[in-house]
Amino acid sequence: MTTVAKLKTALREAMSTQPLSEINVTELCKKCHIHRQTFYYHFQDIYDLLTAIFLSEEIPSLETAKTVEETVNAVVKYCKDNFVFLRSAYGSSASEFVDDFLFGKIMGKMFSLFLQDDKYGLSKEESRTLSRRYARFVQQELSYWLKSTLVTPNRFERQMKRFLVGCKKEVLPGIVKLIYEERNKK
Repeated sequence: MTTVAKLKTALREAMSTQPLSEINVTELCKKCHIHRQTFYYHFQDIYDLLTAIFLSEEIPSLETAKTVEETVNAVVKYCKDNFVFLRSAYGSSASEFVDDFLFGKIMGKMFSLFLQDDKYGLSKEESRTLSRRYARFVQQELSYWLKSTLVTPNRFERQMKRFLVGCKKEVLPGIVKLIYEERNKK
């Protein structure tokens, strides 16, 4: 395992038992049996390491998702499986890393799906707009439930599944309708 991989694993493990704000470089270096200088050779600080985790993080089954529903379900499963890690990141000044990560993953997959399936008759730019708006809507709901200290991973999953049913029936068609209206105003 590379030094960077060890540091990523050590940070994830530390975040499962304590808030990010309480984790320090010395603690991570001891866990990885490396010198502090080695840490700083690779990263500026712990937030830089957290950024590296999110930049390389993959969501299982996202690549094989063929529908909007499968895409969002893959993201919800990832969030449930990584609940403590994500909540710890949200509980720190790194919450924007999580938001950007989730938004980017959802938006990228949605854009490719909407381009492949032309059922709405949208241009490439309109498909991008649809993807961006829908992804932001879903990401904000994920964020709301992940930040709530009263929510367990199972409750999070139940709430998100309920939310997604409404999204499929109301939100997605509503955004498409809005895009059609914007098109007609041009």
